[in-house]
Amino acid sequence: MEASTSPSQPGSPLDTETRRQLLGLLTQHTPGMALANASVAIIFAGMLWFENANTHIGYWLIFPLLINLARWRWNSLLRRQLPEMDAAHLHRTERVATAVIGLNGSAWGALAWIAYNGNQINVDFVTISVLVGMTGGAVTPLSALRYAFPLYAAAAVLPLLLKSLWIGGSAYIAGGLSLAVYLGILFSYGRTTHRTLRNAFKLKLEKDHLLQQLENMARSRSLFLAGVSHDLKQPVQALGMFNACLAGRAREENGVLGDELKRLAHGSGLALASINGQIGRLLELSRLEAGEVVPRQRRIQLADIYAYTRAQQAEKARQKGLLLRFAPTSLEVVSDIKMLQSICDNLVSNAVRYTESGHILIGSRRRGQTVEMQIWDTGPGIPADRIDLLFEAYRRFDDTADNAGHGVGLGLALVKKQADLLNHALCVRSIPGRGSVFSVILPRA
Repeated sequence: MEASTSPSQPGSPLDTETRRQLLGLLTQHTPGMALANASVAIIFAGMLWFENANTHIGYWLIFPLLINLARWRWNSLLRRQLPEMDAAHLHRTERVATAVIGLNGSAWGALAWIAYNGNQINVDFVTISVLVGMTGGAVTPLSALRYAFPLYAAAAVLPLLLKSLWIGGSAYIAGGLSLAVYLGILFSYGRTTHRTLRNAFKLKLEKDHLLQQLENMARSRSLFLAGVSHDLKQPVQALGMFNACLAGRAREENGVLGDELKRLAHGSGLALASINGQIGRLLELSRLEAGEVVPRQRRIQLADIYAYTRAQQAEKARQKGLLLRFAPTSLEVVSDIKMLQSICDNLVSNAVRYTESGHILIGSRRRGQTVEMQIWDTGPGIPADRIDLLFEAYRRFDDTADNAGHGVGLGLALVKKQADLLNHALCVRSIPGRGSVFSVILPRA
């Protein structure tokens, strides 16, 4: 059986992308570092020239200036090529970058043989300060590559350390030993910084990879559910035709047989209506989750939305003995008419489904530049700790209730998805035992 490969193992796409990100971080720092190197080199060379007219310093200055000019030019080319590099090209580029950085460290290390002689304490002090400062400041930017900073630090500081021991004397020997300790600390700090940077980039890429996988899985699931729901609609429509035939035959029969057929036709009609509604909600929810729905917002009369919902829910409310009332309104809002019809219909349907007695009121209130559409009911209410569960698919706020006629928990999940897509705020207030109010905040036209 073939062993599976972790996406973060060396040579894997994730590892290659991590190295690309680290090399990209180095390219971001390089222009500033090259400019700082060149500026400090010019200032330091000018100081040495005016201090003791050291002719060798002029030749030395050419070395760091040429190296940092080459770094700057090469860095510009690298930034353009980096997104397209494969693993092998990245490996070669890392080695070249490390070598160039080490060469730059050697340029600074050469100062130990030019400006550090044990004759002028002030010049020696400035030389040590410059080298120590340049090396310490390079820890973070150069730690993007594993061996870049250790090579740079060794090339820059080791010559100074050896020269201190060679000059001799208690002060210079103590200075050399201090430089050895300092170099060891820098090595440790550089290794830790590189590990931290690498882990940070790797974790970010792994997170992005997992999120992409989850999005793909969610989209595949949604497309599958949409396909299944669409296929289920055809046999349900066929059942509807058979039920219509049964109802027609029931009207033709008299007596006990006719009554029984009418009862069966009525029951099967209700069941088919419930199934058709659930399949419709499942199909619409799947399309929303798959990102296939694009809202088309325009001016809408709220009265038209109320008229549509009244036509859908009035008979259901009448059969339960509920008073279903829509407050008259002339307000206009901006929304997608089909989605807003679905939102209002599902909220009112939910209120009718769970309210056993009393009334349901649908109205709207002007709130500055918005309109608050409200659905009030005198149902059982919702405990505060269950409100957050209302809009989860396949969740019902009262799992202990009789399932008959109570749906499977898709209506409010669909409402939430549609409201989020339309950028309409959705609010719920409820008092257990007294009722609930669902609000949708809509922009005024």
